[in-house]
Amino acid sequence: MKRTNSLLENLDPRSKIISFLAIIFCMILTPITRLKDFGLYFLVILVMAFISRIPPRQLLKRVCVLIPFILFIAMFVPFVKQGHMCWSVKIYNWELGVTYEGIWTFLNIVIKSSLSVLLLVIASSTTTFSDFLKGLDLLRIPQLMIMITSFMYRYIFVLFDEAKRLMRARSIRYFGSRYKEQFRVIGYMIGVLFIRTYERAERIYNAMIVRGFNGKAISINHLRFSYMDFLFIAGIFISLIFIISGLIYKIEHVKINDTHLWHGL
Repeated sequence: MKRTNSLLENLDPRSKIISFLAIIFCMILTPITRLKDFGLYFLVILVMAFISRIPPRQLLKRVCVLIPFILFIAMFVPFVKQGHMCWSVKIYNWELGVTYEGIWTFLNIVIKSSLSVLLLVIASSTTTFSDFLKGLDLLRIPQLMIMITSFMYRYIFVLFDEAKRLMRARSIRYFGSRYKEQFRVIGYMIGVLFIRTYERAERIYNAMIVRGFNGKAISINHLRFSYMDFLFIAGIFISLIFIISGLIYKIEHVKINDTHLWHGL
């Protein structure tokens, strides 16, 4: 992605990691029955998307790739969640029903997952992977977790390329055998892929040791906190406090009833 030189992109990755995790943590702990709070969370995320200067079309394109997976996972919940029946239909001797508890659970999964995905897309679009790893290192995250994340991101594409080559070789040598033989070939492919992955990992590790690998995350950027980072974290935390405590609703109630502010709070 091209650099936009936006405010969010120029922030220290530690401030973004802390702020984004705080928002996700608060969304997880918020009951789904407080739908107005999730509207405020969405408003906060939209403000972050605006200051990141990410093109809306590109943002929606990335989010829409993951939303179908969320819907596929949650679509069966209203039918299997036990509780008070909301709607039911009888098909022969089998009764299919939807419960109120299932609907709320469905909304809980879809809304929280969608907002988290939108937040993670903004984070990945404004932070390079090397800066993200360096930020985790400066936050004293265990080094083993950082290295596992780094290797997984860098070599998962190598694994995909290796699997594609095996599939291409199978397609060339396939002459329409029966399903039983196809399953046997797929089992062989999985075994060969495991062996090749193990051998490649050994070669890569030995090459890294020869080149002076010390197990630390490296970033070409010099990371340091600035006053903008402190202001960004403070703004996010103040917004979360207002949302969780319900101060916004109390102030709105005070304005409607025309009472004194301190008595209303």
